[in-house]
Amino acid sequence: MQSATTFGILLALVGLAALSFAAYALLRGGKGQRGGIGPISERGIHVVAGIRMLVIGAASLVAGIYLLAG
Repeated sequence: MQSATTFGILLALVGLAALSFAAYALLRGGKGQRGGIGPISERGIHVVAGIRMLVIGAASLVAGIYLLAG
């Protein structure tokens, strides 16, 4: 197996994992919890983290598919 194919599979799996964690953080994370960091609520922290994981997961998935297709 070529190293590009192996790295493509790894990136695709990392992308899928990050997208699943992002969906959880955006849909469920922080509900019913109190506290936070200064003016940002616990729910706000999960939204920011979810968006960041969504971007990184999508980029990893696209890069993995690109390496597998090429």
